[in-house]
Amino acid sequence: MTTWNKVTGDFDFLNGYFDVHHRTLKQAFADCDEWLEYDGTTTAHTYFDGQISIDEMRFPTKGSYGLSLRVFDPVAKQWSIWWVNSTTMKLYPPVHGSWSADGTSCRLVGEDSLDGFPILCSYEWSDITEKTAHWEQAYSSDGGKTWETNWIMDFTRRSDPPPALDVPKVTDDFDFLVGRWSFHNLRRRPVLGEPFEWHEFDAELEATTYFDGAISVDEGWYPTEGFRGATFRLYDPTSRTWAIHWINSERGHLETPVIGSFTADTGTFEGPDDLNGQPIDVRFLWTRGTDKASWEQSFSTDGGKSWTANWHMNHTRIG
Repeated sequence: MTTWNKVTGDFDFLNGYFDVHHRTLKQAFADCDEWLEYDGTTTAHTYFDGQISIDEMRFPTKGSYGLSLRVFDPVAKQWSIWWVNSTTMKLYPPVHGSWSADGTSCRLVGEDSLDGFPILCSYEWSDITEKTAHWEQAYSSDGGKTWETNWIMDFTRRSDPPPALDVPKVTDDFDFLVGRWSFHNLRRRPVLGEPFEWHEFDAELEATTYFDGAISVDEGWYPTEGFRGATFRLYDPTSRTWAIHWINSERGHLETPVIGSFTADTGTFEGPDDLNGQPIDVRFLWTRGTDKASWEQSFSTDGGKSWTANWHMNHTRIG
């Protein structure tokens, strides 16, 4: 296994299992002092040796999940955090920020909306110990001059995995990918234009699911290429489509998604992007299987009339 330089361990404290006590303000911006209290659990894991942090929350009294996706930008040296609620299956707008110099607290702020009105949203972590942590969310309707706290979580570490939620399974589209795979890569150089050559190399990935299959995440190791890659897939049960985002460890960004779905064992996912300032369309093709699977990426410069394949992966299960 390749040894990678650890970029950050900011959220390593959250790895594992926690019981979580929640307090939520009944109504924001209404001079409300009534708080709702309930209990839940969370399971957290890091990827890229700490550069990505994901925790899955379970709300048993509500019959729903929540998930935080945290991605560290090694150039800007700041975190971006997206929230997903299983009742909507949408990525909320991210908050951005960093830890204090002494590492005892973290504050992140981002633009959002509430009932159609623009607001600012903040997350704040504090009181971190080996067994406990404290988190608060606040809103501002005046550009950050004043803030109203509306959600408080107190974390207490537990030794065993939390019980599963008894809710209907929404999809199993990417369950085939769960586990560990080796894969052989063919990459076109350059990705567009002539002349070109194919660059070959081997890599490995490990995949898991959250929300009982409605979120799929894999982490890939590319030792000869000097980077790691992660894929974050989010299922929309209304449109029955997936949004697939790529994360490169060197950039620490959630890339523009491709959108699509499976027909039988073939998945087609497309979306707009740009390549060095040139507008392009991107297409992913998945062919799923139990012990063998394949993936292909193509670019189009003519609105999808023609496609140039530039990356092939052939996967073999190893675990």
